[in-house]
Amino acid sequence: MHLRFWIPIRCTMTDPLDTLIAQWTRLGAGFNAKPSAKTPDLERLLLDTARHAAQMSRLFIMAATWLNRYGDLIAKNRLKRLIRDELAPEHRPTLGLLLDTAQQGTRRFQTIIANLSPAPTAKPLFNIEASNEGLSARAQRHASSLSKKWGLWCAPIEFKNDALRPPQWLMTHNRTFRSRADFRGDLRSSILASLQYDSDAGKSELRLARSSGGSRAQVRNSLDNLELTGRVARTPDPFMRSIRISLLQEA
Repeated sequence: MHLRFWIPIRCTMTDPLDTLIAQWTRLGAGFNAKPSAKTPDLERLLLDTARHAAQMSRLFIMAATWLNRYGDLIAKNRLKRLIRDELAPEHRPTLGLLLDTAQQGTRRFQTIIANLSPAPTAKPLFNIEASNEGLSARAQRHASSLSKKWGLWCAPIEFKNDALRPPQWLMTHNRTFRSRADFRGDLRSSILASLQYDSDAGKSELRLARSSGGSRAQVRNSLDNLELTGRVARTPDPFMRSIRISLLQEA
């Protein structure tokens, strides 16, 4: 193993930030930490990263680097739904800046970013700079145009690609990402992620549509393909007069 894959940081697994580092380590981001025991819920990991990125610049940089390289694995419909339902408005500008930084001139996350707004009052992105008037002024002077757009001052981000594990490693250690890679973030990815992580999502097509962020007709069409390829099964529920959906394999 080359040392360039690792960015030293101590992780004691005693707070949410440590848990985040362990989850990103599981995804091949270069932190010197023990990885989480299982593949994280990727979309909720992004929400948690937005909540805690202000505490650690390295977390923000590594998340942006990972998204720049592996962003097609994101289940975009589901992420939009989770932002709406689970992410407080105060953290949405951070997620907007993160996704905007990661897409670097492309429109990969534009449908998500379109629903996010800048911070109402401009300030430094990172707490260490916001805590000191002089550091805050310095952050404003050196802020990138992109960070000013989102009202969260930080210097231009340089991706740390040498600190990422390669695709083969990522897929070997996170097998549920194989379908995500095949579907490149379309609604099928959101359906599979919802069935895996969202409580009761498979109780009916209506529940699945709500959790995955698609219309009922879109979900039904996607389920036709997922059932054909042996990823899900649809079973009539005679008591509820609905169709139950279940995963047949790790998606």
